[in-house]
Amino acid sequence: MDNRKIYRMLLASPFLLLLLLIVYCFYTGRGQHRKPTHEELDQALLRYMQSKYAIYEDTFTIDKPGDVVWGSGDLFYPSTGEYELELELKKYPKRRLKEKVVIRYNFEENTLLDTYMSYVLRDQVEERFREIFDQVYEPDTYELVMSAPGVPWNNCNFSASTDIEEYLVKTIYNDIGVKVVRDSDYRDEDMKKLLRELKKRGYGIDGGIYYMTRAQYDKYNSRDKWLKSGEHTYEEVVHVTWKKGVEDYGIYHWDTDPY
Repeated sequence: MDNRKIYRMLLASPFLLLLLLIVYCFYTGRGQHRKPTHEELDQALLRYMQSKYAIYEDTFTIDKPGDVVWGSGDLFYPSTGEYELELELKKYPKRRLKEKVVIRYNFEENTLLDTYMSYVLRDQVEERFREIFDQVYEPDTYELVMSAPGVPWNNCNFSASTDIEEYLVKTIYNDIGVKVVRDSDYRDEDMKKLLRELKKRGYGIDGGIYYMTRAQYDKYNSRDKWLKSGEHTYEEVVHVTWKKGVEDYGIYHWDTDPY
């Protein structure tokens, strides 16, 4: 068997292990079918993640018991057919409060999606976006942070071997937070430059740009503390969204009083 076949089998094996557990639960117990318990599913999903991403030598722990994902506003058929589990990880630090690795198992489609590669590739994503924002702001006047998605992207079954090129091609948009020492009067001009650069590279964005004074900017002594704290002051914030492949984009801005 050649190396490529072995590698594909290793990538598939975590999913096969999970499916075997589920099949086992359905066909055990005095000849009666039964669904796996939440605890059994949680442990199976945990082992799946440990096996799938073993190459990164990370440590996964269950944040809280998993549960079925319920659809909002649907009284009669509220279940989405998905089960979600949140995991804490040790190797990659949080950029925002409450960031968790999320894994979703779709019962009906037998598919598994997770957000782990967003943590693995985060530094590279940030570097790509700095190349864009360097065309908008002076490099020493801003800081940029990517926040990991709260749920896995649909149809984005990233593997342990996914590289930055594949990630950015498949990801519709990225949650980018920027704080910049700049007069907000330049906002409209800045956004035109930003949109041009985003379209040129094809990187989607859904994030916030905080225009600050030097005193507000210097208040936090670490690169991501201003987002992690959840309490920061600014003169104006611009929420900008652009999904790649779409001509239209959204820009929303508002002033705020200091905390």
